[in-house]
Amino acid sequence: MMTRMTTTDAETTTASALPDIPALVVPGPHTSVGERLTELARAVPDHPALVAADGRVTYAELADRAWALAAVLRETAAQLPDADAEHPCPIGVFAEQGVDSVVAMVAVMVAGHPCVVLDVQLPEARIALIAERAGIRVVLADAERHPLALDVPGVTAVLGVHQDPAAPGPVEPWPAPTLDTPASLIFTSGTTGQPKGVVYTHRTVLASGYTTGRSMRFTAADRVTLVLPQAFAAGQIIIFGALFNGSTLHVRDPRQHGMADLVRWLDEVQATTLHLTPSLLRAIKAALPSGAVLSSVRVVTTAGEKVYGRDVHDIRPHLGAHASFVNWLGSSETEAISAYEITATDPVPEGIIPAGRPVELREVSVRDDEGSEVPRGEVGVMHVISAYMSAGYWRDPAETARVFTALPDGRTLFRSGDRARFDEAGDLHVLGRTDDAVKIRGYLVAPEEVETALRRYPEIADAAVRAIPGADGELRLVAWVTPDPQHRTPSAASVRTALTRVLPAWMVPSDVVVLGRIPRNERGKVAAAELPAPPPRPEPVPPATDGEASIEAIWARILRLDHVSRDESFTALGGDSLAVEEMLTTVGTSCGVQVSTADLAEHPTLAEFAELVGEAQRGTAVRRTGPLVRLHPGGTRPPVFCFAGAGGHAAFFEPLATALGADQPVYAFQVNGFENPGVPDWTVGQAARRYVRMIEEIAPTGPVVLAGHSLGGLFALRVAQLLGAAGRQVPLVTLLDTVLPPAARVSEQEGSPLAALRRSRVRIAASVLLDFLTPTSVRRRRREPGVETDQAARPERAYLRTRLRILTAGLGTTTDLAARKDIFNLHGIGIAQVHRPRPWHGRTIVVLTDENQDDARWWGPLLRGEHEIVQVHCTHTAVLRWPYVTDIAARMSAVIDGLPGQQRD
Repeated sequence: MMTRMTTTDAETTTASALPDIPALVVPGPHTSVGERLTELARAVPDHPALVAADGRVTYAELADRAWALAAVLRETAAQLPDADAEHPCPIGVFAEQGVDSVVAMVAVMVAGHPCVVLDVQLPEARIALIAERAGIRVVLADAERHPLALDVPGVTAVLGVHQDPAAPGPVEPWPAPTLDTPASLIFTSGTTGQPKGVVYTHRTVLASGYTTGRSMRFTAADRVTLVLPQAFAAGQIIIFGALFNGSTLHVRDPRQHGMADLVRWLDEVQATTLHLTPSLLRAIKAALPSGAVLSSVRVVTTAGEKVYGRDVHDIRPHLGAHASFVNWLGSSETEAISAYEITATDPVPEGIIPAGRPVELREVSVRDDEGSEVPRGEVGVMHVISAYMSAGYWRDPAETARVFTALPDGRTLFRSGDRARFDEAGDLHVLGRTDDAVKIRGYLVAPEEVETALRRYPEIADAAVRAIPGADGELRLVAWVTPDPQHRTPSAASVRTALTRVLPAWMVPSDVVVLGRIPRNERGKVAAAELPAPPPRPEPVPPATDGEASIEAIWARILRLDHVSRDESFTALGGDSLAVEEMLTTVGTSCGVQVSTADLAEHPTLAEFAELVGEAQRGTAVRRTGPLVRLHPGGTRPPVFCFAGAGGHAAFFEPLATALGADQPVYAFQVNGFENPGVPDWTVGQAARRYVRMIEEIAPTGPVVLAGHSLGGLFALRVAQLLGAAGRQVPLVTLLDTVLPPAARVSEQEGSPLAALRRSRVRIAASVLLDFLTPTSVRRRRREPGVETDQAARPERAYLRTRLRILTAGLGTTTDLAARKDIFNLHGIGIAQVHRPRPWHGRTIVVLTDENQDDARWWGPLLRGEHEIVQVHCTHTAVLRWPYVTDIAARMSAVIDGLPGQQRD
């Protein structure tokens, strides 16, 4: 495994070997991009300018290729029927990101035409819309996109991106560009409407190279990475900053090649600067192997969206000792605005990283609605003044005049849509869009503040907060969160509980939706239109009895909700296992009755549960006598029987039952004696025979589908074998993070050291019994000789008592939920360790989480029929929670749908 990325001596450029780059000065002598390019080609002709998978060019080769292609473009554009020498038409570049695409972009600029980079990742309809709004007539395309370019509306000529230099030296463009000539049209994402083309003139582009080079301290020694899309403003700013300052630009598109390739590529090119969006930074962090260090990188920058202190903390272990982090603020309209640098020794701010200090050539102010500057610390609207921003919106003077104002001194004032403030130290803080703040219960709420609070919790990897209209027409806050797979998956209730500790009640979202990922557009910003609507809540039906009112008060407090309708479910409202245990304990104390998780699963709504509690108080409740829990007994499809693991509740399968659909009968088993009086089964086979008898009572004929979590997977396999031997059809067994017992942990190779252990049940039983009876302190000292006795002995008596209580488990079931789970967890571990599973020849889905350390190849000798291994990046218990359970349910439903007579309309 890669543990450290280092620079080889052969790839290191010494200070003495660096070429002398003529300084870029703004304002300066250059009147166009072509002039600066020619200057560099003459000064450092052999210095590498561009490196990518499709080639490598020096500064001299870059200039030669750009001028040759510019000559072809000039001739082609002059022959267009609507050719206008005063207003050269925009020319599109439609090619995979690499040397050819960057050369083509430069060529269009030096030819005197505005360049429109068409992102190859965009849908065809989006490309057509941008081409139409820009007025593109000519496109430079690579071979793969050439046919697509021909079909773009309005395009009359498609040329190749590569033209061999016919004659060295500049060719006079038609007409010669000036500082005010449009050089690039950058189309925004259009999140507030149609995409708008922002005009970068040659003045803007040269100033961008100057500002970026100065802020990032680019030199000829730098290997600058372009991994952001070339069509974005941030991508083009990196191109200008690298090429106009004599650096070497290394080009790659991670959207095309994937994150694993990107990590490998960064090591290969020995990047010195890395420029990302925050979401791409998080993806790189997730893809980096444990212990990997990008030691060649001296600076990492992010732009385009909010970045948090947690992001900086997460990436720091993967950077060298002297690497800096820079939060870069800008916009398509303004180019760069400000930067906030955190050196390797600086403390990392909590929450959102500040936007920092204005960069050169920019003046930033915060103003009120009347246009007056506000004092430091107060919130207003951010304004930017510069002579080097964009020239406004392409062919849209009205929209340009709305946000751009020409000042008497020749500079331009841009009114952003961002709320901001300067702190006492002079650092700029951007607080969100002016149109994002909403009124909730009469209070003004900024969703960004709620997002910041959510990101403080390690269980949450990503978050988005928006206000949407509720059923009553009033706005309500909704949070969409993505769980961190390395931590416990949060529930809606736990998220709301956490937020109530740090936010006032009106800022706590009424709905929390757990997603596998937050949808984002091609620029890394949250795609609000793609956020799924929260599950609808019915019109609130108030409690009908005093008993319901008492239960509603308990549920609402634990779930952090204003009210709970009498037909709503505790678990559907976000109550996870911890919340369920808290609720059952509270009900037991306040109502004087004992109810179980199985009772809740079979009486899920407030009205049903309150009725059960009332019956228990009156002594008329039916006592639970077996391990079966009817989760969703109704439906016409073949039933699904689920098996809980060691110390696991059958109610854990409620999310799976919900995801399988209303027409899917779902039943679940938990270990006998866990929540009913009875003696637990001391072998997997004994438990399986019990389950088979109960299955045949519920579903005496027809196919059945089985699923087991953890130890429950071993139950499911044995039940499948027993049913199959009796002639019953079992079309699918789903094993949810089941850990194989020692007897099955063998490969298909003969002579495996574990093969002998597999054949010796006596040795397995002896080992388990010895470990079971050995005090905790002794076992710990055996593993860690340096541990003192008093450090390890404290829990010894409690553990020993728990182990001895296993012998009477189920006979006198303790009312302490945590203790009962510990007892049955140890019981399950014991019977799993001595179990010898038999081969299964049916269809199987094996789901493994990040916590499962088994070798997936161990399943080969055991699963002789069709089977697939599915890796889910979450914890052992989270596999049965949202959002991970959704994919599992979809896989199971697909198999059920394929059974005769089960095709859905």
